[in-house]
Amino acid sequence: MSNLNQVLEQRNIRTATALKGKWSDNARENRSQIRLQTSRLWLDENDRTGVLIAAGPSLSESISEIHSFCADSKTRSAHEIVAVDMALSYLLKNNVVPDFVICSDASSEIVRTLDFKGIPDNLPLLLNVIANPEVSRIWKGPIYWFGMNSNFYDGDLGKWMQDDHKAVSGVTSFLIPGGNVSTLGVSFLSGVRSSQKILLYGHDFCWPDKGDFYCGGVRRDMADKRIKAEAESGTVLDMTDTMGRPVKSNGSLLTFAKWYAEQDRMRPGLLENRTPRTILQLGGK
Repeated sequence: MSNLNQVLEQRNIRTATALKGKWSDNARENRSQIRLQTSRLWLDENDRTGVLIAAGPSLSESISEIHSFCADSKTRSAHEIVAVDMALSYLLKNNVVPDFVICSDASSEIVRTLDFKGIPDNLPLLLNVIANPEVSRIWKGPIYWFGMNSNFYDGDLGKWMQDDHKAVSGVTSFLIPGGNVSTLGVSFLSGVRSSQKILLYGHDFCWPDKGDFYCGGVRRDMADKRIKAEAESGTVLDMTDTMGRPVKSNGSLLTFAKWYAEQDRMRPGLLENRTPRTILQLGGK
């Protein structure tokens, strides 16, 4: 595992080094589109239960439970649903409209993921300043912008990357990441929205052998590329889920799951994993 951690750390450094220019350019180009920031959504108190939906393959097994939150206006108003970008199309196809969608992807691929018919015109998007600028051009609903408090130091610029992104975009609202977009959802719900309980769905951090990587098989092209890259790095692993069933995972997903477990230890009771097929154990297990 120590060798795996070293591989992942080196890869993260290479990724940040290779993409820092693109991230800064995106933040600079997005500046002209920025009207609202996530700080506008701040709540001092919130008695609604947060529901954070990621794009794990087991999401299909949770749809009926998620539907129960939408059974009537009273039940729906008691829950605040945040969906990651990759889960949106699957949710809308199954008649689940989230309160917010969150996106942090700088690549052009995310534009295809979010550019489809049927997205409500008033659906709010939480968007990272480093996201691909085309996303803000195609999105019809309100956009609330944020930066990532990523703690990457850029030796060439002589400043922290988030400080560069703040300077070029003008955005002063920040979320704390844990490696992927769903961790930013935790930061948004627990920090900005003051949620005291967050229910997790689609947080598999694994996938069944010969099964889908994302819910409903969305973006199989992206999934195949991701799995291939992990396999070539030697970071695809055979594991068992919390029920003892064989699954596959990879170094990145293990790192994200570890972040969630750490948040659970720091804030016991905040997170409740409702994902039926997962490697994430909470509650100190």
